[in-house]
Amino acid sequence: MKKLITVMFFLLSITVLAQERGAGRSEMSDDEMAARGARNLAMQLDLNEKQEEELKAWFAERIEYQKAQMAQKDKSRKKMKKERQEMRRDRMEMNEEQKADLREILTEEQYTKWESLQEKRRKGRKNPERMKQN
Repeated sequence: MKKLITVMFFLLSITVLAQERGAGRSEMSDDEMAARGARNLAMQLDLNEKQEEELKAWFAERIEYQKAQMAQKDKSRKKMKKERQEMRRDRMEMNEEQKADLREILTEEQYTKWESLQEKRRKGRKNPERMKQN
């Protein structure tokens, strides 16, 4: 009986933790998400207020771009291979532009630290090799 209670408690704990992980993300507005992203990076990279404000604008622009991409993707899921390649190229160009903008906002040390944080995030994903191509 004691083992059964222990196992039940363990399973319940896992269920609660799994539910908390993604909770609240969809309820945030775009501005809140941008502010949260800027605040998190500001704490990790020790940014000044000006850099944090510029990052907030950078995150807002990025969120807007991602939403536009998702809307376009939803409208036409059956695009031809050529169009998909064009979209991928556009996305890669946008990523490079965003990195260049970020390089202007951050110091060299902060940018290097940001890159290492991004690499760590990529490794935590299901298919890190696919993300490395971007």
